[in-house]
Amino acid sequence: MIKGFVINTILLITFSLFSSTSSLQLVHPPKPNEQDWVLVSGNETSVDKVLAISLAYGGRLVSMNYYVQYKIVYYYAIMHKYNGPVFLKPNPVNLTALRKLASDNIQLDLVPTQLCGQVVQNNEVTFSTYWERVPNSNFEIWFPGSSSADYQKYKLEKDGYYLFNICGYSVSNRAQYVGVWFKGNDTTTPPYQAYYGLPLREALRKDKTLSTKGFVATRFQCFNNRNSVICSGIWQYQPTKSHSIEIGDNFKGMYNKLKSFNFIPRQISHFFNEQNIPIFVVLWSNLDSYRFPEPAEIWKQDSLIPFTLYDGSLELLKEKQLDFLNDRVTRFMKELDIPGLSIAISKHEKLKFAAGYGYADLRNKVQVTSNNQFRVGSISKPITATAIMLLVDRKILCLDCKIFGRQGILGTDFVRTSMYGKYIEEVKLRHLLEHTSGGWDNLTNDPAWIEPNLDLKDLIETVLENFHLQYKPGTQWIYSNFGYLLLGYIIEKYSHMSYEDFVKENIWKMSNVTDIEVARQTVSEKSPREVLYYMSGNKVGFNPYDMLPPSRSGPWGGWIASPIELLHFMRVVDGFPYVKDILSSSSIKTWQQPSPASNGTYSLGWSINVMGFNGWQHDGRMPGSAAMLVRLDNGVEMAITCNKEYSEREFFHEIGFILHHVGNNCDWWNDNADLF
Repeated sequence: MIKGFVINTILLITFSLFSSTSSLQLVHPPKPNEQDWVLVSGNETSVDKVLAISLAYGGRLVSMNYYVQYKIVYYYAIMHKYNGPVFLKPNPVNLTALRKLASDNIQLDLVPTQLCGQVVQNNEVTFSTYWERVPNSNFEIWFPGSSSADYQKYKLEKDGYYLFNICGYSVSNRAQYVGVWFKGNDTTTPPYQAYYGLPLREALRKDKTLSTKGFVATRFQCFNNRNSVICSGIWQYQPTKSHSIEIGDNFKGMYNKLKSFNFIPRQISHFFNEQNIPIFVVLWSNLDSYRFPEPAEIWKQDSLIPFTLYDGSLELLKEKQLDFLNDRVTRFMKELDIPGLSIAISKHEKLKFAAGYGYADLRNKVQVTSNNQFRVGSISKPITATAIMLLVDRKILCLDCKIFGRQGILGTDFVRTSMYGKYIEEVKLRHLLEHTSGGWDNLTNDPAWIEPNLDLKDLIETVLENFHLQYKPGTQWIYSNFGYLLLGYIIEKYSHMSYEDFVKENIWKMSNVTDIEVARQTVSEKSPREVLYYMSGNKVGFNPYDMLPPSRSGPWGGWIASPIELLHFMRVVDGFPYVKDILSSSSIKTWQQPSPASNGTYSLGWSINVMGFNGWQHDGRMPGSAAMLVRLDNGVEMAITCNKEYSEREFFHEIGFILHHVGNNCDWWNDNADLF
């Protein structure tokens, strides 16, 4: 539910289309302010559509939960439109995962601005969270009633934290609570009072008393526990503001009652009355509390971006040449607010220059060096193509062998009594390498990302059954991650090794690179030399750490590497005469021949003569990272990586411009020095 707020054709639907839908309640301001906020409840499909529309208009989720009635799940939510930081709404997690998530996210300056527990099957508690990027902040998750809660509260208050959120839930007829303490740059937080475990009547009396003293409710939440309705709340001293807590089942009635006060809904919860009817509790106010601004840019135009040169790089350049390179790199970083970047350049297979710019870790101001590793995304594809060509050189595979069917490369692995879709048994190894299999498109519904808990073989089975090819293999160029995932499976089947181990042993080791791996999924699992990754934009983000397991991402987009390590790889597969290649000359000649279906722009794992480059190229993108690797026919090879990305294709054109500036000055390095 609502993971990633996937938007498709539902954006064509307007709010007004939902007004007559049964079970759906929908309230929003009249024109011209109808996009400012929305309060909605209903079944999952209806609420999802409303939230997706609000999201497209710039809406942000400020409160959300669900209830179950007659075995049907109903959701309710509030969205506000305002400029704020990038945000995430992950799936609910258990307590262990919550603690790990908190430990990881604090390193990325992500704060849980919403957090509550709910009981699912077998009295298991899961926690719904909503995260926003708030730089230079700290938070602590708090469980009132636990043995250490009082001491933790005392220590946090002493250290300047304030209680930011509190929410209750019932486990085995026992009320439990979870809170978030927050500490930011603002030291002028108004006085506040917080209470939990209050019966509804007592909570409303407390609210009335605090209101007369100038306090405004910023949180108010209710839930059932045994035969009671229990509440928690936070009130800030804001004598010029006001609020109202409305209880009932009619959103429109609440709005009509309060619209003259310019109140908008801030938080919503529910309880069941004696007739088992859900009753909503909605906090309305004119106080814009807990709205964090969009973070300031990392780099201003006059910022001096720190950089670290690789040993020996300075000696091979004149001062004006180094200034030229630095200017091109830092201009790109400032324009797109890139935290960290690394670049390496070689000529005739000799390393000539490498440098790191900006930060590998923004929070702790750890600078990027040439030694840092980055996710390289689809640059993993030419690495996988190399592994396949090694098996071709060893006569284990052939490019024109078919993949499926009893006589195919995969033999009986996926043979079934009923036929797969059209064209499957016509797919050849060459087609997978060229992206000419006839389907499994990245752009529409990338099958490589579906069902993240499936192992590789089960995923392949699922895709073959449900994602049919649209075109005859060899006739259309359709970029496909899944095609390279199949190649990874083939490598494992015929090498009798895991994909990662085979590549390490037969490619990276032969490139003199030993400390390298496929990226792991979380911050806590990252490689020691690996940078942190950051989301772009100010809306819903694609979490860089909500990734597929290495066995699922490796062959098409999973590797991490430094630019220097990418050039180590390049010089043993590039066909130049200075360093012995690990592939045969026949394979190198074959794998750079572009396919007719690609209009002569893509070969067996490489883009050919694209983006103005005379030679081979591949770029790569994963959430929070981007990279480009280029081999020019004049002997210059370049790699660049960064730890933030944008979805627009123009982003890679901007990276390409940097490398064009380098390539156009290849005569800078005519010496015999080699920094490898």
